[in-house]
Amino acid sequence: MHLDMQIRQRLEQRQVLSLQTIQSLNILQLATADLQNLISDELLQNPTLDVADGDENGRSDVSAVGQAVADEPPAPKTESGETYEEAFEYLQRNTDIDDLSSSFKSVRARDDGEPDAKQEAFNNLAAPNESLSEHLLDQLRLYEPKPENWPLVEHIVYSLDARGYLEYPLTEIVTALKNAYTVEQAQAALKVVQSLEPRGVGARDLSECLLLQINETDPDYPHLRDLLTKHWDDVAKNRLPKIAKDMGVEIEDVKMFMEMLTTLNPSPGLLYSSESQHYIVPDVVVEENEKGEFTVRLTRENVPRLSLNEQYLRMLKDRQGDKATLNFVKSKITSARQLIEAINQRQSTLERVSNAIVKRQQRFLREGVAQLAPMKMQDIADELGIHHSTVWRAVYGKHVETPQGVLPLNSFFTGGMPSSESDGGTVSREAVKLKLKELCEGEDKRKPLSDMALSKKLADAGIPASRRVVTKYREEMGIADSRVRRSY
Repeated sequence: MHLDMQIRQRLEQRQVLSLQTIQSLNILQLATADLQNLISDELLQNPTLDVADGDENGRSDVSAVGQAVADEPPAPKTESGETYEEAFEYLQRNTDIDDLSSSFKSVRARDDGEPDAKQEAFNNLAAPNESLSEHLLDQLRLYEPKPENWPLVEHIVYSLDARGYLEYPLTEIVTALKNAYTVEQAQAALKVVQSLEPRGVGARDLSECLLLQINETDPDYPHLRDLLTKHWDDVAKNRLPKIAKDMGVEIEDVKMFMEMLTTLNPSPGLLYSSESQHYIVPDVVVEENEKGEFTVRLTRENVPRLSLNEQYLRMLKDRQGDKATLNFVKSKITSARQLIEAINQRQSTLERVSNAIVKRQQRFLREGVAQLAPMKMQDIADELGIHHSTVWRAVYGKHVETPQGVLPLNSFFTGGMPSSESDGGTVSREAVKLKLKELCEGEDKRKPLSDMALSKKLADAGIPASRRVVTKYREEMGIADSRVRRSY
């Protein structure tokens, strides 16, 4: 067997996305809130990027950098072979940004006495919320558990999920602590955690969470305890007559006990969620003008308008500084220009896609969900001459403010099913779900409609839906079956 090495040439075509194209696609996919966070990070990392007023379309002028960058000679090499841009990028990744930018303070300083827009943006960052674990540990320090039990109690606290429930069995927690404690000690430690505020934390399931919130001095405590510990499965299945018989009370009493349980908090830990609250910021606003036509407007006021720092542009144009400094400034300006162009491209694509959607959903905007027209992303892609994945990125995670409320932009894309109307048209799935919800809400709660009965009702309304389809849509909307919906 003979082995050798050979050098061969091969000609092939391969599609490769540039880094700038990848950046544009990623930015197109970002919602407004995420884009704001990205811009804040870039403002921190890139001293050549500023917040400034753009033109009336919210687009910043990036042409000024073109000639300055084009006139630059090829990037010089360091003694080790890499470009100065690469060397400074390495320094930026491994050096505190304040130290790295200290050489440019004279350039960045404002001489007009006006507040810096970039600094103003940083000052508006919200303070972090107190987490559930921090809240519980603060109480435990006042409770003063035995020092030798502190690691066990602390481990239990950090094993709670966002709702405040204990994620792992006590046996696993004991094992994780190398069996330094017994299961009995772990149970005692859990009791300590369960005694803290908010009530209900440290529970292992919903029934225990609710039980921890009931005051033992309540006259109905014995009945509520039995309902949660002995009849919880029957509660979930709405077996009120069976519960009443087993507990020796009237059905009205059982209904009263269940009503009392609904006043408790099933997720007490969420009161101290460590995650910041996310507010929906509409990316698009649909308005009706005086002529009765719907127009699309992007909420550009929520996206900071960016510009290039004129002092850095002048510094690069006049060659103020050594080669290493100029190459660092050049790389940062190029990065800032690419970001601005990507944001402008995002706004343009989002506006085109939104206009195409609004044009197809006129009846929905006027009359509501019942008139939502079936529509696919490929329909919009074909109309605009773009790839359907571009449409997906344009609507992903974004919201639109319409006369029908604030809605996810991708909620306009829905399949349909044939209608029995004479025009042979189709009705959207959302319209079918809306009709199904109306039928369930308007039924006699003492004799709720079965899925077969709902199917017949839909057929009478001109929507031929099988029992299987009714069951599927009902479950998707979280509507229980007829046995659970029954009122006694």
